[in-house]
Amino acid sequence: MRIGVLGTGMVGATLASGLVGIGHEVMMGARSATSDKAAGWAQAAGAKAGHGDFAAAAAFAELAIVAVLGTATLEVARLAGAQNLAGKVVIDTTNPLDFSQGMPATLIPDFANTTSLGEALQAALPGARLVKALNTMSHRLMVEPARVPGVHDVFLCGDDEAAKAAVIELLRSFGWTSFVDLGPLSAARATEGLMPFWLRLMGRFGGPDFNYHMVRAE
Repeated sequence: MRIGVLGTGMVGATLASGLVGIGHEVMMGARSATSDKAAGWAQAAGAKAGHGDFAAAAAFAELAIVAVLGTATLEVARLAGAQNLAGKVVIDTTNPLDFSQGMPATLIPDFANTTSLGEALQAALPGARLVKALNTMSHRLMVEPARVPGVHDVFLCGDDEAAKAAVIELLRSFGWTSFVDLGPLSAARATEGLMPFWLRLMGRFGGPDFNYHMVRAE
């Protein structure tokens, strides 16, 4: 599959490398087609890796992943071009976190409680088949679930059932086995809202190699 990864940071690079590693063709998108970070990643990742600006990566993609800071997400959507992502599955890994006052980060008020960044991204990409997923875990765990022993969960939500099924199929190829479908995209309000708690847990545990698992009474 041709996959466009929009973002050159830790999340984007980890996902892009993981996807190349399981056989996909990946183009990393950046603000500039001459981005040193994207070019360096592509050179290191091998023959199935390429790079370009956000619009080029979006146009290249059969499936796209948005992996940028929450504060940049809507600008990246604009630069990628809604027309380039129309009809395509788009995985939204972003969180509306404000790091301007240091750690722990807080939620950006405009995207908390009564709406979400995922919903705002869908509005910016009206033709995309958006699925919120992978935003409640560390970047390394996204592609290597075995970092945490045992069964643990990927939360996802979205308004397109076939798109969610496609995302689950892709994530199974990384070794994920347990998925919690929270329903429509409005459920992103809940998963994004977990992030201040996740950051507190990271501080308490001294690192990010942990995840959630839902256990119910029989």
